[in-house]
Amino acid sequence: MRNKTFVTAVFASFAWNLYLVGGVILGASYALDRAAGGQFEIFPTYIRLVYILNFSLILYQVVIFTRFSYGKAIKPKWIVKAFVILGLLGILANAASRSANERWNTIPAFVITAAFYGILKSQSKNTSEAKVSKPTGPDKL
Repeated sequence: MRNKTFVTAVFASFAWNLYLVGGVILGASYALDRAAGGQFEIFPTYIRLVYILNFSLILYQVVIFTRFSYGKAIKPKWIVKAFVILGLLGILANAASRSANERWNTIPAFVITAAFYGILKSQSKNTSEAKVSKPTGPDKL
């Protein structure tokens, strides 16, 4: 990624998500109206367990995005497409929330989804360039 401002926004979005999801796991009061529809006064155990999985997924996203930022290959390749799809679902879920504070989470979800969409486009561009530039026949060295 060449745009340092955008990369910074992506990492800030990851930080916000980890802070919020960690707050749900720990039952922090600041997370009550910003997660799970803002409907709980105390997060039940099953919500906390789901958010532990969510926390793990966000950490994995950070690893994948960091690898791409440093020009390293992303494997498996399908994971970026999965992150884009999950990101779109997250944007819709946050935008449809009953909680006004949770609807603000649409912004970091959009930033992260846009980043992975950019990676997806970059991967498909690199794949098509590699197919075109590969020498064949008697010209092959």
